[in-house]
Amino acid sequence: MTTMEISELLKLGFNKNEARVYFALIGFGRADAGQIISETKFHKNIVYDNLEKLIDKGLISFIIEDGRKVFQIASSNALMGFFEEKEEELKNQKAEAEKITKEINKIAKSLPSKQEAIIYRGVRGLKEFYLSGIERGEDSVAFGAPQDSIDIMGETFWRNLQLRRQEKNVHTKLIFNPSIRDYGETIKNKFTEVKYFERDFEPMTETHVQGDEVGIVVWTKEPFLFLIKDKHVAESYLKFFEKMWKHAKI
Repeated sequence: MTTMEISELLKLGFNKNEARVYFALIGFGRADAGQIISETKFHKNIVYDNLEKLIDKGLISFIIEDGRKVFQIASSNALMGFFEEKEEELKNQKAEAEKITKEINKIAKSLPSKQEAIIYRGVRGLKEFYLSGIERGEDSVAFGAPQDSIDIMGETFWRNLQLRRQEKNVHTKLIFNPSIRDYGETIKNKFTEVKYFERDFEPMTETHVQGDEVGIVVWTKEPFLFLIKDKHVAESYLKFFEKMWKHAKI
């Protein structure tokens, strides 16, 4: 008997039918299709189809005994070998994706600029927004950011973002709410300047300006960001920030 669960095979990328058939064969050690059909309660066509798929992947093999096929698990290294091949295939796909991405970016830059509005929703969307800005290598400014911004995204994310900013030589100026002054003091360095609003001003949103983009983050339980892509809008927000920066507290 095996202590392995079908769910573990699903995590490896098996589909449900493949996992059930493979799991049944592990339990038998070796078996004919009839035994696997009886164990899985699948229609014979489903069992035969998935046995063929597993054979094609090199995960099982068969021999002929008394005129019938008897299936068995391939060598103990077969599963690792299969995923090493998948890993190599994934590397090649990633390289191809990077090549296509460069072409897309080249085309996008050649197109005339226009005003655009995008909404990012959830933690994953916000992470994508912040990281993509740094990858472009553009300096930024931001104001607002309540304690919720740290609680929702986590200090680890913000600190890693700071490290990434240093690696890319990207500078930022931040005006924080006074409630997170203690945190703000820990991230000051030559790439990150931090000032604070007056005590009686505590916005629950964050406004981020970078290049020709203005992002307004609303720090609710499921945060969302309203992104405006417009050079003139970004310039006006930047001027507004510069006025606030002069009066913000160190």
